[in-house]
Amino acid sequence: MSISNLNFKNDLESIFKQYFKDLETLSPNLHFHTQIKDKSDINKLCLLYYNLTNRLVEPRKRHVHKSSNFYYPSRFRNALRILEEKIENGEDINTYLSKGIRWVVDPLPRRIRHRDALLDSWGIKHIHLGIRIESGGFVERTGPVLFVKFDDKNAYFLLIKRHGRKGNRRYDPWNDQFLIDILHENWSDSISDYEAKVDAKKTTNDEIKQWKKRNINTPTTSKDGTIYFPLGGGVASSGDNIQNVRICYHIFDVIDADEKWLRENLTEFIEILSRNGKVIKQPLDFQLVSFEFIGKNLKLEVLEKNSKTYIVFEEGKNPIVNYHKR
Repeated sequence: MSISNLNFKNDLESIFKQYFKDLETLSPNLHFHTQIKDKSDINKLCLLYYNLTNRLVEPRKRHVHKSSNFYYPSRFRNALRILEEKIENGEDINTYLSKGIRWVVDPLPRRIRHRDALLDSWGIKHIHLGIRIESGGFVERTGPVLFVKFDDKNAYFLLIKRHGRKGNRRYDPWNDQFLIDILHENWSDSISDYEAKVDAKKTTNDEIKQWKKRNINTPTTSKDGTIYFPLGGGVASSGDNIQNVRICYHIFDVIDADEKWLRENLTEFIEILSRNGKVIKQPLDFQLVSFEFIGKNLKLEVLEKNSKTYIVFEEGKNPIVNYHKR
């Protein structure tokens, strides 16, 4: 029995492009697909996709926690109340994020608006505290912004701090290790996986800023001397988030392994089809139609087009043959 097509990496190109389209359903008015529609490098598409999803906030219900340091000016009372309700209810809050989320890739040379150094280094997002929706679909921009660390179940409100320029003074909170101190003092369990059992020289905020520009990762030291590796995973020399690089390598490794399984177990697959009364037409034509992570395990759904048969591969489990899309 021959195979006419079995190349899951080629299939990934169209899958990632569809996933970019799917993300456009989030607010505000976003145009992701047009920025990548002509790209075919699957490694680049993978990194761009996970860089983008890392910068967005997936709508899901989360518990809001406020640090012991948390204080807000009275003018932000309503904005915070609305934002907190949206987070608790699992509503879309991407309108509150940096306008940099519009960019999958930056069209201007030497600009990196599609990167978020604070997020890549420390896993912290910043949120604007406007109420009125502006013409571009984002909430009104504010000088003071809310620093938040999200996980799947929680939103940790660290503090509100001014950014940008006001008068003759420029505010630059992006490298302030006080943010790490707040996480350590209030929710150390949430970042314990990043604690480093090593000795390291305490770095200044300015040193961290300069090293970030060179894509150099550095540990941070809290006031009590606890040292943390980058909470956001850090960046590779390319500027890509290291966790995203690992995810993409993992996807490619699993895809290669599942392709190999199909080639080596083709006879068994055909016997299963025959026992279930499927007409087997040559050559077999396999297509990867979707993938998703179940926890840390990757799940693939593959279609054999001629027999209209689906094979589900999930790490740690035996492949499952289905005759209807799941």
